[in-house]
Amino acid sequence: MKYSLPPLPMTTADTAQYLKKGRPVVIPGFGVRIEVYLPQSQMKGVLNQPDDVLDMEQAFAEVDQVRWSLGHEKYVVDAWQGLVVKYDLNRAIEIIANNMKDELHEVFDEQFGTDTENWKRIDLTKTVKMIVAQAASRFTVGLPLCRNKEYLNLALETNDLFIMNAGLTGGLPRILQPITGTLFGQIVKTKVNKMKKWIIPLLRHRFDRINNHPDEPQPQDQVQMMINYALRHRQHEVNDMESLARRVVAQNFGSIHNTQIQVVNLFLNVLGSDAEFNTIATLRDEMDRILGTDDSVNWTKSGIQAMTRADSVARESIRLCSFGGRAVFRKVMIDDFKTEDGHHVPKGSIISFMGHPAQTDNEFYEDGLKYDPFRFSRVRETAANRDEKAPPVTFVTTSPEFLTFGHGKHACPGRFLIDFEMKMILAYALRNYDIKFADEYEGKRPPNYWIAEANNPPSGVQIMVKRRERK
Repeated sequence: MKYSLPPLPMTTADTAQYLKKGRPVVIPGFGVRIEVYLPQSQMKGVLNQPDDVLDMEQAFAEVDQVRWSLGHEKYVVDAWQGLVVKYDLNRAIEIIANNMKDELHEVFDEQFGTDTENWKRIDLTKTVKMIVAQAASRFTVGLPLCRNKEYLNLALETNDLFIMNAGLTGGLPRILQPITGTLFGQIVKTKVNKMKKWIIPLLRHRFDRINNHPDEPQPQDQVQMMINYALRHRQHEVNDMESLARRVVAQNFGSIHNTQIQVVNLFLNVLGSDAEFNTIATLRDEMDRILGTDDSVNWTKSGIQAMTRADSVARESIRLCSFGGRAVFRKVMIDDFKTEDGHHVPKGSIISFMGHPAQTDNEFYEDGLKYDPFRFSRVRETAANRDEKAPPVTFVTTSPEFLTFGHGKHACPGRFLIDFEMKMILAYALRNYDIKFADEYEGKRPPNYWIAEANNPPSGVQIMVKRRERK
């Protein structure tokens, strides 16, 4: 049987068809904001514009309504807490990955269990939320805070409030935004104040360690990278514990929210495609070949790159199930900006490109709404067999037809860590557990659903897990 996900709502699908004719579309903006979709043919020109003409950070500050949720736009407009990933991650990625491997062992034992005899029924979304939160926090804040359930639950609750604020406050006319924005800001502030009782002592401990024991090896986590970056480039924030703590909170959203959604989708897609594609057995064979048959081997960049089928499974999942319908957001910063075809776009407008329609377009992807787990690995394997250069279709590569991580110089710098994280979670689950849908699903994946522009996995899905006996 055909296995596919529902398309975008009809109005958005109609817009996508209009854009394919090369014409921009002015859409009903949230509140009184002017929003413009541009056709993919104009993307190169937009990406070549300097930030003082078209600004990505200002666009996200507007869309996310961060001035209310975190009290200041600087956490997005000057999001240096995320830049440290871009600058410092590559040299430490294997250390970080193997710390995460240790954390996955801990959290999977707790969430999936260790019983090799009996199946355990779990709520996939709730379970994955905690797995991703704990694994991601091992990198963000390190041990022991990454295992503090009160802290992790507060981080998850705060992330949900960010999304609610962006949708509800951003959906109101500007004159009303201070009302809901202030309300959400107060709720978030209460959550952040609770989290600060762990974050600020952690920050102070790290600063003390640098000052009093400068020769000691530093922890390889994001808090340490943030501190080092601040000491070099943001001296005015070094002693501002409130600001640094809020940056950690902002980074929790970046490292947890979208990843947890995509890991849920990944499990659903692997299980839903297994009957047709033998997905689970194929992945296990590849993982055992590269990682060996036990869990003692360390994760390496070369090992990750060798997992072409796992890479394809993950890329295909985020192609079809990207969270947002749009991508490559920019805010117009000048008065006289014109599109390539001469249309004037007022200052303050938000321009963007259709992401999901491009990523499911049959012109670029055969049977674009179907989840084909090995769509991309087949292409790479064919090229290898012919001794040809493989096309750029890995998990982390972007294009105008693959915009999950954006495109161009502002593409998501954290996608390389997400690449490791998603494959490690999938590998740990499949190598250590038998997994199946609960009987009531009859082996079929329940569909995603759209809320406005957000593509959400179904909530409350029940799966069955049982620990495998490993030799």
